[in-house]
Amino acid sequence: MEGRSPARVRNELVAGVVDVLQESATMRHTTSADLLVTMLGQELDAPVEPLRGETLRPWLLHLVESCARIPDGLSCLVRCLGYVEQRSAGVTALRRLVDEWEAVDFFEGADLHPLRPVLLELRSASALAAMARRASRSRTQELPSWCDTGWAVFLRLAGDNAAAKELPVSMAFLSLAADQFVEDGQMEAAELLRRWNRRQSRAWRLEDQLAQWQRGSVTEPAVSLMPAYLMIQFEPDGVDPDRYYLSHWRQSDSEGWHPVPGETLHLHRSQLPTEVETLIEQTEERWSDLRQPVVLEFILPWELLGEPVEWWHKESDSGSPTPLVMDYTVLVRSFERLRKAAWHRPWHNKWRQYKDRPADTHSYWNRPGHSHFHLERELKEDENAVCLVLSEPPGTDSATGRQEYLAGLRAGVPAMIWHRGDCSDPAFKEAVADIVQDRGLGGLLERAGRWRKDALAMGPEGWDNHVGRHLAILLDDPERRPGPPAPHHAPVRP
Repeated sequence: MEGRSPARVRNELVAGVVDVLQESATMRHTTSADLLVTMLGQELDAPVEPLRGETLRPWLLHLVESCARIPDGLSCLVRCLGYVEQRSAGVTALRRLVDEWEAVDFFEGADLHPLRPVLLELRSASALAAMARRASRSRTQELPSWCDTGWAVFLRLAGDNAAAKELPVSMAFLSLAADQFVEDGQMEAAELLRRWNRRQSRAWRLEDQLAQWQRGSVTEPAVSLMPAYLMIQFEPDGVDPDRYYLSHWRQSDSEGWHPVPGETLHLHRSQLPTEVETLIEQTEERWSDLRQPVVLEFILPWELLGEPVEWWHKESDSGSPTPLVMDYTVLVRSFERLRKAAWHRPWHNKWRQYKDRPADTHSYWNRPGHSHFHLERELKEDENAVCLVLSEPPGTDSATGRQEYLAGLRAGVPAMIWHRGDCSDPAFKEAVADIVQDRGLGGLLERAGRWRKDALAMGPEGWDNHVGRHLAILLDDPERRPGPPAPHHAPVRP
């Protein structure tokens, strides 16, 4: 390849990493630098010389060179800096440089910089995500936050796994980027990318694969039947009863369960609906080309179980807001159960019973005034009771409602149904009789969805009088759990 020599490319990247580290407050203070060195040595399982009386830059050059000689060493260095500085600008800059280091290594020392000014022009988050998914044959579902340009995405995708005899993902991305430039009328930019791809395909004897990709004969991945999930969790502040940590995870990988955590916010209770609306809009932009259905799951603590989250709004600023239930299947999950591992064994057992022998499972209607002790005992003795119909709505000051809900959690019941206002309402009993008429949970969501659609059909002026407006469905799948949220050093919205 023409351009800078491999040695120069490597040295400039090392210098770039050192430039960022030299500006880091962590590296300019002995105590924090020693902490990072200790963690780095532990993760590399190799001794790392601390900074002792040396000039900072030569020591950093030696540190970076040492890490660069170890597989994954530079990534480990950035990860350890992140432990100390979390999501600082320096950590973000280093992640981009490490991606570039790995891309240069993948392309065998090639000078990638001629691509940089062109790819920096691509900045649409939704378009970049769509191209990454397409280039990777849907294996890449999410891009890291620092991949905000075509250049950053190209570097990130370089070296991503491709099946035998497939065009490498990063080269497929360049082909798609060139197509985008053609659509935008930027022919010179498109030709630069295509020329680079042709040269690289000749060097690697991938001309046929590149031609096949450009002809569009690469088979589109089949539309997944697995939904994408947006999981939204409200965690009580623990001190201020009116404040919550809002965390969320996006899961759109049809090949497995790999939820991607988003930013954690610290909010007043009154701000939750507005922030959820913003989050859903941002997720829809990110998933603009996704063809899977989307499910919203709200992980709610006890005190928020009365919130009609299905009927919170989208498009509030339009003058004609849309209830979430119009566009999504909306489920409630238990925050307390996710956090209390002592309840997980019966939860898994009940869920396995449903999955392995769904025809044998059934619902359990709790009776008003029924002892919570005997309720829990009966639910535990009846392994086929996987859905509890509550006699009182949870999330209120009622001791009976709390004990009933708690009995269901302790017994491992994965599904619960209640009326958010009055569980003794005859219309609610009629609706639930229809929803749980068949054994198993297979049709529960579909039938509950029909009742909600019937309420929607009455419009804002009439839906409050329809039982479908007040149905709450908790469905907890222990095999579909969020990962750890972002740190609680979260932005605070006043």
